[in-house]
Amino acid sequence: MNTRMQDYRLLWRAAVSHGNPFNTPIVRFGGLVFLLAGMAMQWKRHGVAGALAGACGLFCAMLLMVWAYRFLPGAVKLAAPANAKLVPRMRGRLVELFCLVWFAGTAGIVLASFTEAMPGLVLLWCVAITLGSALAGAGHPAGLPVLLGVVFLSVSAEKFLPALGSMLSHPASLVLAVLLSAGLAVFVAGLVFPEGGEGHWRMVARRARMADLAVNPGAERDRFPGLRSRRWYAATLRRDSARRDSRRLVKHALGSSHHVDELAMGLVMLSVVVFVIGTFIGWQVGEEVIGGIGWLIACSLLAVPFATNLRLTQLLTAYTGEQSLVRLAPAMPSSAPAFNRHLALALLRGSVKDWALAACAALAVAALGGTERDKLVNLACVCCQMLPMVAAPLRNYAVRKAASPMLPIVLLLAAIGASVIVGVAVGAVFGTPVLPVAAVVSVGIALAAVLRGLRVMEGAPFAFPAARMD
Repeated sequence: MNTRMQDYRLLWRAAVSHGNPFNTPIVRFGGLVFLLAGMAMQWKRHGVAGALAGACGLFCAMLLMVWAYRFLPGAVKLAAPANAKLVPRMRGRLVELFCLVWFAGTAGIVLASFTEAMPGLVLLWCVAITLGSALAGAGHPAGLPVLLGVVFLSVSAEKFLPALGSMLSHPASLVLAVLLSAGLAVFVAGLVFPEGGEGHWRMVARRARMADLAVNPGAERDRFPGLRSRRWYAATLRRDSARRDSRRLVKHALGSSHHVDELAMGLVMLSVVVFVIGTFIGWQVGEEVIGGIGWLIACSLLAVPFATNLRLTQLLTAYTGEQSLVRLAPAMPSSAPAFNRHLALALLRGSVKDWALAACAALAVAALGGTERDKLVNLACVCCQMLPMVAAPLRNYAVRKAASPMLPIVLLLAAIGASVIVGVAVGAVFGTPVLPVAAVVSVGIALAAVLRGLRVMEGAPFAFPAARMD
């Protein structure tokens, strides 16, 4: 038993030691703050017993997040065929550790749900989301369909879920469901850690394509000419080269996926999806309900420019050669402050253009869905609250280290929270609506962030170091 526990400890430490962009102090300490806040809320609502149950559930949820996002990626790397040959019992230990940690986290969440929700329904969601995420993270082709199926069932089978949850919450049914879930976890662990050979390397190749697609979506689209307008981009590149438009040429150094044509096509497709989902929900809950919350669904379109700005923080790992060579173009400034100011204005103009396109698309979808005029005003205010995201790409690009992807998210959330607090305070004193005041405050925060980013880029060394050129 001691040998088995030592193997578990060694494999866990080896698996979680791999580099992870989400392993930042914000995530680590944010989890503790979230746990304490959840305990305080449960204490106020249900007393000491509720606080302990809530703490147990939140702790198990964080354990499953660590299991999914830190342990699993490293464990899949450890399960390579060469390592399996060198250490024959390692694959078996990884499967056991996979199942034990998953069962401990899931059981804790189910036990904590006895105070408020139906444990059977909670068990069903935990099994579907965690095991689907494990398959998707490992590169198995069944992972994404499972997660999409969970989302589809949550929307389409809303009327049947309470009955299913009450049936599964019966003690006998719950015990049977737990045993079946444990068997399903063992089966999924076998898929995540195959015996080796071609199955393992196919999953590795699939994970590599997914990682490359997350950093550089244009690389995957280039393999499928029907999915993007190559002629549009080629014509744009020829026109900008002929005009020697330096501000547009510097954007070409960032890759084709950061041009307005890519964002426009993504917005068009997502707008159609959002409109279809809103129409489907309207059939389920009624036109009056969807008319009241439809503008909130349209807000999801603002995630497209925000994701584009987040990808700009990872530019130092992609297109390195093109970024250095762009400085040789005749139209580019030769000094560091002028070049950095030139790049900053190009990035800023692109970010503002992306935000404006997304805001117009969200307002158009909401208007086509029959949203009332006051709700459209609220949607416009929410779009203004997202404006500080245009300052995210303004940073010191001479540092040969990718920025944390969590920092822009935390800063945007802080700006939104500050604007809402100011809106509530002003509304309490003068009786004004909260969202318009928060929108004005967000515009001011965006202007301050943009000015600070411009100063940082102008005072930094050359944005794209080019070895002997510097």
